[in-house]
Amino acid sequence: MLKQRPMLDKALRVARLSGKSLIRQAIEIIRLRHRNPTLGATDYYRFQLHDPEYTASSRPEDYLGWRAEQQLALTLNPRTAVTPAWDKLTFTVIAQAFDLPVPKLIALYRSRTHAAAHVAEAIADSPDALAKWLRTNTRWPVFAKPSYSQQSLGCFHLTGYQTDGDVLVTRRGEKLPVERFVSDIVEAPNGPFYQREMGYLFQEVLRPHEQIARLTGSQSISCARVVLIQDAAGVEVVATIWKIATGQNDSDQMGARYVGNLLGGVDPTSGRVGPVINYQGLIVELPGAAQLTEAFVLPDWEEALALCRRAAAVFPLMRIQHWDVALTDRGPCLLEVNDIGAIAGLQCFGRGLLTDRMRALLRSHADSAKVPWIRRLCG
Repeated sequence: MLKQRPMLDKALRVARLSGKSLIRQAIEIIRLRHRNPTLGATDYYRFQLHDPEYTASSRPEDYLGWRAEQQLALTLNPRTAVTPAWDKLTFTVIAQAFDLPVPKLIALYRSRTHAAAHVAEAIADSPDALAKWLRTNTRWPVFAKPSYSQQSLGCFHLTGYQTDGDVLVTRRGEKLPVERFVSDIVEAPNGPFYQREMGYLFQEVLRPHEQIARLTGSQSISCARVVLIQDAAGVEVVATIWKIATGQNDSDQMGARYVGNLLGGVDPTSGRVGPVINYQGLIVELPGAAQLTEAFVLPDWEEALALCRRAAAVFPLMRIQHWDVALTDRGPCLLEVNDIGAIAGLQCFGRGLLTDRMRALLRSHADSAKVPWIRRLCG
């Protein structure tokens, strides 16, 4: 159970801070698994279930471990209803039709197709056409991202094009030859997190709200992740966190590729930012905290929640939705809705995802025969 070095390091740290021996921790993990079959050793440390004071507002049965992440979405969201969550172009077109604020689409690339002119300012339907647009575009900077990708794979903040060397310049100062960008990145082979047939979007670069930029010292967008559920009983927000981009990172994604990014707990009612953790799950200081005289409240929070609730109705068969909302200098802006959203980070701040309303939703719409933990945890 504790053979892997990172897990052993966490166990030793808990032992040092709490006085719980490794054997006692192992016994607690085993008992935890009996109480909640979705939880294991990883969840025990990630959610700090070893600390009853930290998790006082939730029982172990209120948490969902990583094993349940896909099952939660698959059991609540019909596969026929989730295309907008996987294809960012489809999402953008639908959002435009319903007057939802999304980043302006400066250019669209999708091979062998030609979209209507109102979808984007420029349309490229072949690799050569895309390369030509990149060399002649005058609307810099742009944010480039695949229409189908996960974990921010393939995202670039491009600041311009240089004829000397025929290169694209990133915000970090990296230089990417146009031909290599098109052939090796846009036309890269398919993988689990990228499907090249879905094309690429080139969007306007959003600017963070002044309060956020001043606090974090970064011009990158730090999204609020708002998770809501819905059915005939209405829409309810069940979890909110703040994904904090730091330095020159182009994405607020947490992971080894984006060193320094952080995750903050957010009170869903007030927007007040609580504890902040790093990639290792350790509580750290909020960037810019020294300049604060009181807890930081995310700007335009009520408007952001209202926007997510309005957008939820556009996708009525998606009963659980994970929204990324950019808090910008012109108000909240929707970046995307996710289907199989990460649930671990949502529960790192002392509160589990299985609220009373979530349990009622699962009892009404999920097949507990196929997903046994639903009957066990939801009654």
